[in-house]
Amino acid sequence: MTRRAWLWALLVFAITLLVELPARWLLAPLPVPLAGISGSIWQGQAERLGDLGPLRWAWQPWRARAQASAGYQGQRWQLQVSGWPWGWHAALQPASDPHTLATDYRLAGQWQGMIELTGSGVRCLSAEGQLQGDGLALQAPWQLELGQARLALDCSTGWKLAGQLSLAGQHHADLAADLLARQARLTGRVEAGAALQPLLASGQWLAPGGTQVARTIRW
Repeated sequence: MTRRAWLWALLVFAITLLVELPARWLLAPLPVPLAGISGSIWQGQAERLGDLGPLRWAWQPWRARAQASAGYQGQRWQLQVSGWPWGWHAALQPASDPHTLATDYRLAGQWQGMIELTGSGVRCLSAEGQLQGDGLALQAPWQLELGQARLALDCSTGWKLAGQLSLAGQHHADLAADLLARQARLTGRVEAGAALQPLLASGQWLAPGGTQVARTIRW
């Protein structure tokens, strides 16, 4: 075989490998539980990636478009990204598919809304919209009514997440999180006799008989 033939065969092999690059080759080294990985890095799925699952993704760099969906604690989420690195747009919203991975902690409820991001390169320039959860309740490992939740994101000066959780006559809490600093401040009030009161007291987030919560969370 001539040198030109060898180079041509090598080029064809490299292109074929790139097009069919198995997703398992990239995901297997991750230090999280994995299961059911199939497809390529361009289009594939996994039944589990850590606490997320199932996952599906489709990436079309030649069309500057990518989309993915993943289940997390009873809710499936969909992410769409479009545009080139110097001017991109992303949108996160809840999906209607109820199939999600069973985890130790599981939430129930109805989420709606959308958060849209625009950016350039690795920098996020703006974030709009919010996510709202209605009728939220913890189903596992025990049952507990949580009420309504709101989430909003501000990326103009870092990645700041603001949230609220409230249930009339039971509790109200505000969350201010700095995702890059990996810390959050949780403040709120729990009414005397509320279902959440003994749970917070047992976790030492609330003094016995207390009603005010103020705690810094780091991860």
